[in-house]
Amino acid sequence: MAGALLQRHRGRCSAALPSLVAYTEGVLVRAFSIVVAAAILAAPLSAQADEQLIADIRMFTVMAAINAAGYDDGLSAEADHPARKALRQELESVDSGMRNRLRTYYEQHKLDDAELDLSQYISFALMCGEPPFFDLRAEVPTDLPLDVRTIRGLSALLREFYEVADIEGLWQRYLPAYEEAMLRYQDPLIESVFEINGYLRVPPASREARGFKVYFDLLAAPGSINMRSYGGDVKIVVHSSSEVRTEEIRAAYLLHLLDRLSIRYAEVVAKKESLSRMALYAPALDDAYKSNFQLLLTKSLAHAVQTRMRYEPEQKKLERIMEHTRNGFILAPYFYEKLAEYEKQPQSFRRYYETLIDDIRVRQEAERIQQVKFAERPTRKAPAPRRVARPTVSEEDQLLSQAEGLLQLNELDQARKLYERVLQGDGKGRGQANYGLGRIALDEADPDLALEHFAIAAEGDSDTRIRAMSHIYMGRIHDIFGNRDLAVSHYQSALDTGDTSPIIRKFGEQGLAVPFTGMEEEDEGEP
Repeated sequence: MAGALLQRHRGRCSAALPSLVAYTEGVLVRAFSIVVAAAILAAPLSAQADEQLIADIRMFTVMAAINAAGYDDGLSAEADHPARKALRQELESVDSGMRNRLRTYYEQHKLDDAELDLSQYISFALMCGEPPFFDLRAEVPTDLPLDVRTIRGLSALLREFYEVADIEGLWQRYLPAYEEAMLRYQDPLIESVFEINGYLRVPPASREARGFKVYFDLLAAPGSINMRSYGGDVKIVVHSSSEVRTEEIRAAYLLHLLDRLSIRYAEVVAKKESLSRMALYAPALDDAYKSNFQLLLTKSLAHAVQTRMRYEPEQKKLERIMEHTRNGFILAPYFYEKLAEYEKQPQSFRRYYETLIDDIRVRQEAERIQQVKFAERPTRKAPAPRRVARPTVSEEDQLLSQAEGLLQLNELDQARKLYERVLQGDGKGRGQANYGLGRIALDEADPDLALEHFAIAAEGDSDTRIRAMSHIYMGRIHDIFGNRDLAVSHYQSALDTGDTSPIIRKFGEQGLAVPFTGMEEEDEGEP
């Protein structure tokens, strides 16, 4: 593959004589980094692609359920997969009472915007646990996307549907169709991962690389792609399509790597946030970027990286950067210039990232942006009326989400500061903030402080999962210190919160049966 990349470089370089010198210098640096990385990256990539291309029974179950309930968007489309029509016919034989309950639930939560309607179920499928329970795996409310919070009750229906419709049997019959669809994407994924890892100098076996997942679905409206970022991991859902969506996958993988860095260095990024007001004057920029500077910065950086990796003359690249800037990605020019320095130094991008962000000169960039004539918003067809408005994330939810992400990355000091900012407000997230601070205290071997925070969370949060898990943690702390009676009372309180998830029942019943010693084998999802 390295040879093919060099051959492509030589061919395109010869076609760009007017800017040969400047063009060749940049391309040779990147081509050299890719070739050097080739020996390291090539061997594991095929196995890695197998791990990252996923046919998932959870996605199959959720999509089968809404098809049985009346979801029919895209049924007449030419690219609609034959498996969808065949499965819908099989589901007609499912017990009518089951189908009626699914139909009622679907109609109660249906959105008039077809993309948003599908999106909430895609999010649910990515967040829920394995069959037969389909329990939502989020430990705290802000770990759940806003669209999933409104359909949390779907888990109970799916448990029944899974048994009544014999989803396991259906899955085995339709799995070959999914495997055939995935096979089309294996080589494009390998090439995308290979080139981006080479440029950013990311080891293929790293956690950052392996967290990226591409899920496949054949039961939704064809031709679209859904992308999610949960806790720094980007997941992309590819629906039936007549074309292989290579560019979207490349862009998603790059965002996956960059998003984790923006979380890790959230404090450094925040120091440059005053620039965000400059993006408010860009009509073509989506509101999501205007309200989230971290997202705006990451997308600007992604555009710059993608542009620098292109095999084309420098003038063409500068035109692309200017187009991105006019569309509102205000830091694209800075990153494009700074990446030229990155390419000439030996550090990995992960180590260079803090320097990349820290070197942003706010006043200088503001002056540059003031010279930009922003593009007008593109003309679009009027959207269909919506029964429910697009959900928006509050500042408190953003703080809690960032804190949870930092806690998962073991950035305890940064996570603590964000949780404490939530406690300074008067919102509904104080229970979750105390729950997070309790876990930080445990990580720092301060059980007394942990008990204080967990006690507040157990009493003051409306979310049953936080209350239940706070009692579980307190029970385990008391068990370790020999306070068995107190431990038992907390395990029972966890079971009495009303949280019906299997994991809470498991932890509570285990705690009642046997004292926790801290030596038990940890299961997935266990604290």
